[in-house]
Amino acid sequence: MLNFSTPVSEKYSYNNFSMKEKAQIAKINLRGDLENKDFVNKIRNIIGMMLPKESCNVSEKKKITSLWLGPNEWLIVSNDEILKEKDAYELEQILFDGISKINLGAVTNVTDQFTIFSLSGSNIIEVLSKGCPFDFESNNFVDNKVIQTVLNHVDVTIHRKNKNNIDLYVRRSFAGYLWDWLKDSANLTSS
Repeated sequence: MLNFSTPVSEKYSYNNFSMKEKAQIAKINLRGDLENKDFVNKIRNIIGMMLPKESCNVSEKKKITSLWLGPNEWLIVSNDEILKEKDAYELEQILFDGISKINLGAVTNVTDQFTIFSLSGSNIIEVLSKGCPFDFESNNFVDNKVIQTVLNHVDVTIHRKNKNNIDLYVRRSFAGYLWDWLKDSANLTSS
């Protein structure tokens, strides 16, 4: 069941940095073995694309994005908002029936566990760098890459869509805290 309760009820913009929550986005954790041809073929048939095989990579098509989280773990994310009237995400059931039920892997709906902050503007990296040990200027952190790191003591997943557009995944229980920290950090950036 999808939960659309939101820990953040505002949008924020200051000094070339803006953020808003993407509240109605379905998220599915997928685990499996890329060495298993049955798993690979089944996933390709269900989602219509190959899962990213290399660290920090992303696969995309019109309706979904697949983020590499580990050698046998991906986050499948809806690119479209899900209507509040629905209490299920169709792809979750299809993946569960095609993967989990026949023991090819594990499918877990994590929509309720994570929220997404959509960050935009030319000061994103400066704001994030104030509380994160990751080197955002690294040649490895280019467009359409994903990393897992810590931001002001909170575990996060960061998907860089392009230079001025980042999706930040955070556990709902830390969302309010991290939202406030991001606002404070943005207020302390130079213009």
